[in-house]
Amino acid sequence: MYREGERGSVTVFLSLVCILFLSLICTAAESARIQGAKTQTANLTGLGNFSLLAEFENHLLEKYEILGLDASYGGGTFRIYKTGERLEELLCSNANPTEGILSVLCFDPWNLELTHSEISEYALLTDQEGEAFYQQAVSFMKENLGTGAVKALLEYAKETDEIEKNQDTYEKEQKENDDRLSDLEEQKEQRARELESEQAEGENGAKPPETEKKNPLLEIAKLRMRSTLSIVTGGKPISQNTVTLTQLPSRQITKKGSLKLEKVHQGVTADVLFREYLLQHFPNYLSEEKGKGLVYQLEYLIGGTALDRQNLKAVVNRLLLLREGMNYLYCAGNRQMNGSAQSLAAALTGFLGIPALTAATKHALLLAWAYGESLIDVRTLLEGDKVPLRKDAASWTLTLENLGRIVEILDQGGSGQEKGLEYRDYLRILLYMGSRSKQKRRALDLIELNLREMEGSETFRAENCIVGIKTRTEWKIKPVFFSLAQAVNGLKGEEITVVQTGGLSYLDSG
Repeated sequence: MYREGERGSVTVFLSLVCILFLSLICTAAESARIQGAKTQTANLTGLGNFSLLAEFENHLLEKYEILGLDASYGGGTFRIYKTGERLEELLCSNANPTEGILSVLCFDPWNLELTHSEISEYALLTDQEGEAFYQQAVSFMKENLGTGAVKALLEYAKETDEIEKNQDTYEKEQKENDDRLSDLEEQKEQRARELESEQAEGENGAKPPETEKKNPLLEIAKLRMRSTLSIVTGGKPISQNTVTLTQLPSRQITKKGSLKLEKVHQGVTADVLFREYLLQHFPNYLSEEKGKGLVYQLEYLIGGTALDRQNLKAVVNRLLLLREGMNYLYCAGNRQMNGSAQSLAAALTGFLGIPALTAATKHALLLAWAYGESLIDVRTLLEGDKVPLRKDAASWTLTLENLGRIVEILDQGGSGQEKGLEYRDYLRILLYMGSRSKQKRRALDLIELNLREMEGSETFRAENCIVGIKTRTEWKIKPVFFSLAQAVNGLKGEEITVVQTGGLSYLDSG
């Protein structure tokens, strides 16, 4: 109510006090807002990194469970500057979510401005011989394979040392025995001439002893001259597909990232899981699924050549050697088989009266016997049947009497067993025995070849895929609540610059 003659001094004083209090409140609010804005710049930097890596190559994830950002953006040419520009777009979008139509209606308390952003370091899928690929593959298998299955696979890995030892033993014994036979050849020929001479002169009045036994070693020698691949495939059609490897990761990597990522998974268990990943994601000779470019893709991981036929040949030769080592171990330790070999060796060479030759012939027969059984084993595996890793009397198929008929027996096909390992299981063992670094690079070769057959990924290259980044951003924090304080106290709100660094990789989620 208006009262005539009364003064308004109290009202003016109260107004001045209120202004001072409001100025103080605005200053405190501005200080708090600045601290919040600094935190917001860190959040926005992290969100920008996450948003950038969220634009991964879909086909790579869907087919191979691997995350990678194609820095060529479908063009086939690596453009890190383009990735930097995309990061800036995402940062600005996240920093100003109300920009546009809603900017007039919404109040942004942070009032931030991005002044600079850059990708200071990055890691590529092919760095360190494909280590990021290896780490992601192991992470996937670790999450999707049960503990019991991993234990069973580790048992396979334990067999590797013994298998390699047996292979080395077989090769060593084969070479040493061949050398012994070669050294005895002159003595053998000399003794044969002496017997012929004695027969011609009639000194003994009778012919020297002769054997009706056929020497199976002669048949085995002829068989070793033939193509093992044609023998064990039984004349079935073999893919003649070929690819160009010169620009694939196993032969050429032109780019290298500057960021070194941590190796989360290491050791025997990680290696076992990685080999299982390869078995699950790439087809083999017996698979119903046919690979693109190269049909026998698991065989390529082992053989590493540009031709399907050569890769299958490499696998067949290694399988044969694997089986030779295991079969010879059984032959050499079996008394009955040793006795049979001794009897045949004596029948073949005993009349010459050279004990060393008889002993070497016996050893050659055991080696040839293991070789013949191994050919049947590999033929059996390629027909989709099983072969036990360690043979016994029940699973051994070839008799010494039939060793000379090995070609005829092979033409009849394999001899599958109800128990044992399949072709894929033997491939697993060969992978364990192979080079992990070569398998990583060759797997990336296949991923490139296969994805290029898919619509939208025709220019895909593994070395263009970013798997981790480090970023640096600069932000300007503009004043918001300093207007009243500036008018009352003469305080001037200054723009504050904040620098944030961040990093993120696809391995972090593993």
